Amino acid sequence: MKITFKELEACHTQVDVVIDEAKWKAAQEATLKKLIKDVQVDGFRKGKVPEEIAKKHVDQGRLLDDAINSLLPEAYKEALEKGKLQPYAQPKVDVTKLSDTNLEVRFIVVTGPKVELGQYKGLELGKKAAKVTAKEVEDAIEELRKANATLVLKEGAAEKGDTVVMDFVGSVNGEKFEGGSAQNYELELGSGSFIPGFEDQLIGVKAEEHRDVKVKFPEQYTPELANKDAVFACDVHEVKTKKLPELADEFVKDLAIKGVETVEALKENKKAELLNKKEAEAKKEYLTKLYAEIAKSSKIEIPQEMIDEQAESMKKDMENRMKQSGLTLEQYLQFTGDTEENFVNKLKVDAKKDITNYFILEKVGEIEKLELSDADVENEYEKLAKEYQMKVEDVKKALSAQLDQFKHNLRMTRVEEKLIELNK
Repeated sequence: MKITFKELEACHTQVDVVIDEAKWKAAQEATLKKLIKDVQVDGFRKGKVPEEIAKKHVDQGRLLDDAINSLLPEAYKEALEKGKLQPYAQPKVDVTKLSDTNLEVRFIVVTGPKVELGQYKGLELGKKAAKVTAKEVEDAIEELRKANATLVLKEGAAEKGDTVVMDFVGSVNGEKFEGGSAQNYELELGSGSFIPGFEDQLIGVKAEEHRDVKVKFPEQYTPELANKDAVFACDVHEVKTKKLPELADEFVKDLAIKGVETVEALKENKKAELLNKKEAEAKKEYLTKLYAEIAKSSKIEIPQEMIDEQAESMKKDMENRMKQSGLTLEQYLQFTGDTEENFVNKLKVDAKKDITNYFILEKVGEIEKLELSDADVENEYEKLAKEYQMKVEDVKKALSAQLDQFKHNLRMTRVEEKLIELNK
């Protein structure tokens, strides 16, 4: 194969490939043999039609298309190897010359962004030291007590935070609607589980009391109910309130947190947990500012195809997450009042930012000559084994199928740490 290269603008390379005549003829012959097996001619059984007769019944357009497609993977692979090209998106493929004896194809290969890194060290953006107050620890423990609270019957009126057990029947213009009724439903007032205004109207209700709750469905709701006034006839059977467990060592032991058996140990555990969270948030915030500052003085040319593919991947990921919650993208856009075009454009902005940050990191790693040693990888295995209480060998087995990605992510983490170290 004869292969020539021409560098184009915007991170694209034109690759022209001339397929050897013998290889092209062989591909046509092999394709013909496959196609004639499916030819049907009156008077012959399928697959038993004589070759000379079968040839006349083969679609020549399909023959050429299939023969070309059989050669493209090898041609593309050889072109990438010869040109030492790293593709970052699917190539555009065109046939530039075609006959029984000649085949020439052109690949437009999307290559990596061109990065001219600006100032990436010595920047003063103001690192924030993460701190945890005693009040924050107290609040965290209080939330833990609430999460482990038990519900007990209450004689008085329902307050925010209490739970009412009730039957309710919803109607619009006197007509019941599907999904608007339930029996012995437990609703925590103030949880935001129901449409706005519903829970507030039940504050003050008592057991065995009837109350009509009048609400208006939001604009971003199912089409048959959106913007409509509704009445929910509620019959309250019980009012329950939360009884929090006493903050004592016995409660702490029941939580079954490894190495934590006293109230003081729980406070230290929560403090460390909050500190780790705050440090992670501070790091993320600082890196966001740092990447933006570095990008200002850098020249990074990103091919549009790369942005589009990343945005499409983000869209599919979000659709999958919404699907797990029982939502479609169409419903999500309806609830948020957004259009699909605007939604996709926002994803493209985020995709471009993510790609820019990634290649800033790659370039810093290259300039600073940051590479992983075998010892670095082994240390990470040991850390993961300790964190997940596994044997090191089991961790290695679990990661074996994605070892390259694991090492790459580890290296990028090291580069991030170096980037933070180089700035203030």
